[in-house]
Amino acid sequence: MKFLSLVALLTISSAPAFAQTYAKGTRVGGVSIAGLSQAAATRRLKRQLAPRLEHKITLASGTKAVYRRRRDLGFSLDVGQMLAHAKKDKVVSIAFRVDAHVVGRAMKRIAPELSTKPRDARPIYFRRRVQIRPEIIGKKLNFSTSAARLRILGAKNPTQTRFSLAETAIKPKTTRADLKGINAILSTYTTRFNPGNIKRTLNMRVALRHIDGKIVARGQTFSLNDTVGERTQARGFRTAIIFEDGKKKPGIGGGVSQITGTLFNAALEAGLPIVTYRTHSRPVAYISLGRDATVAWGGFDNKWKNDTGAPIFISYKIKGDRLTATLFGKRTGRTTKIRVTSKHLGPRDIKANLYRVIYKNGKVQKSGKVGSSHYNWKADDAD
Repeated sequence: MKFLSLVALLTISSAPAFAQTYAKGTRVGGVSIAGLSQAAATRRLKRQLAPRLEHKITLASGTKAVYRRRRDLGFSLDVGQMLAHAKKDKVVSIAFRVDAHVVGRAMKRIAPELSTKPRDARPIYFRRRVQIRPEIIGKKLNFSTSAARLRILGAKNPTQTRFSLAETAIKPKTTRADLKGINAILSTYTTRFNPGNIKRTLNMRVALRHIDGKIVARGQTFSLNDTVGERTQARGFRTAIIFEDGKKKPGIGGGVSQITGTLFNAALEAGLPIVTYRTHSRPVAYISLGRDATVAWGGFDNKWKNDTGAPIFISYKIKGDRLTATLFGKRTGRTTKIRVTSKHLGPRDIKANLYRVIYKNGKVQKSGKVGSSHYNWKADDAD
């Protein structure tokens, strides 16, 4: 009899622990759990609050924004925390946990959409005059800091639906200050090529990327070799036809000479001092006799000097079958007259002299020979 009384006593004393329910009026995340056990409340909250994970939140960086579901960003319901608060408070806000690994991966995927590339300042010809297009500072999403911020704020402020992410400014290489004094086009020169010659065209594009946007400071000497760098396959150059000792042969970087010759002629017509140049060993189709120029890494270079008293900006473009070099700088009042004299010494043996007269405000400023060239090539290589 005493044994049965003890069992009954234990049963009565432990019954409230199993039958504990949440007080009348208790709401979690707007969901009533009044009168429910913890297990039943857990099931109800998971079921009725799950749609909140499908809601999209705004992730902003500067003027850009993307929208993602909470679930895709690593959000999950923190039911344990919500029910713990519900034991003492009748009205409890929704609570989330944010998985650090999931949100980190999500930020990496989002980064390209919210990043902005910097844009260099650049002279442009617009409405019949040269203007300077201002630079734009770029922005790169700092995804590790952004992920940490979202993880903390997402848990701390569960009702927040817009988050500002962390970003790092990327400065452009060229600013308006770098182009101070530029107010005119000094010269422009165009040559034509065959875009169907794929490897040669690729070489020109690779070289052009190193030259376009180059600023030659006042008093500075421009070097084609220093600017373009060594022509190697590792740097993107391919094998195409080059001229060597009057012969056609395959060589790395074939086509760079047309880049050189086009720019050389722009400098020539701008009246800039030519420091050093060298013509090919045989005539080329894209520039007239005596006005071509070539280079060889570790051998010979093409150089000219900026004597204008202001920066010179090189714009170099390929459009269709046209290659155009334009020099922007300070208006100099210069004009030029260029002529070539040539003498045929044999069927494939030509000597040529290049002359230039530089006028300033209509008066001769300088006149003389720029240089000489000698074309001498073999008959079995003739086109």
